[in-house]
Amino acid sequence: MSALESEMLAGKVAIVSGVGSGLGRSIALALAKNGATIALGARTESMLEKVSEEITALGGHAWWRRLDIADAAGPGDFVGACQEALGNVQILVNNGHHKGDFLPLPESNVDTWPEIFAVNTYGPMRLIQAVLPGMAAAGGGSIVNVNSGAAVNSNPGLGAYSASKSALASLTRTLAGEIGADNIRVNGVYVSSMVGDNVISWGTTVAAEEGISFDEWFQRKQREEFALRRMPTTEDIADAVLFLVSDLARSMTGQNISANNGQWVVGPQ
Repeated sequence: MSALESEMLAGKVAIVSGVGSGLGRSIALALAKNGATIALGARTESMLEKVSEEITALGGHAWWRRLDIADAAGPGDFVGACQEALGNVQILVNNGHHKGDFLPLPESNVDTWPEIFAVNTYGPMRLIQAVLPGMAAAGGGSIVNVNSGAAVNSNPGLGAYSASKSALASLTRTLAGEIGADNIRVNGVYVSSMVGDNVISWGTTVAAEEGISFDEWFQRKQREEFALRRMPTTEDIADAVLFLVSDLARSMTGQNISANNGQWVVGPQ
């Protein structure tokens, strides 16, 4: 029985990279529920297979292949195989993520930065370059680069990560002006902390150090950091991505928008 919510993206092929148990999965499901055929890419094949099965169970269509975007040849090979199986791509969501080194810049080993940039900057750019010819041939499309608030609101220890994400934001703006004539839009989403495994693991550790329960820590964080008094879920962020790739955002390109429940409204800018 189909559980599709709309045909808003019907007939479109969408690549989603960085598909795991969190945001990548939620984005893939959101696009599939609205009619897109989803090409799933990530390093963990078991997760790709799981999300593909979820999409099929909803009445959607999915194709998957292992993708390591840190491998210089990986993005091109992935897109080539995708086009052979599904045709030209109209939507690309870059969701690859490297968390950085968590070191203050004076202590950071710059020689390790290429590993971070390979995932957060170079890989997304290679995927974009690989899809552009087919996207233009298809009459246009939409690219969304999933970014981080660290690009505009960096904290100590996030220097390497912030630099890679700031570069991605810059690429988003520049690309929009360069490929707009092909009817291709490029936008980015600055995300905040999201409800999920990473926050639970991190919050549990912090709460234990403070001698409080995870629930106490979590409720305090929501109350003190978010204007809406709640941390967004991965589904919340996926809906923002869905908006950007859809015709509802047809007038938007070159924009890096914040989807963060007002975390930076009440915090440092």
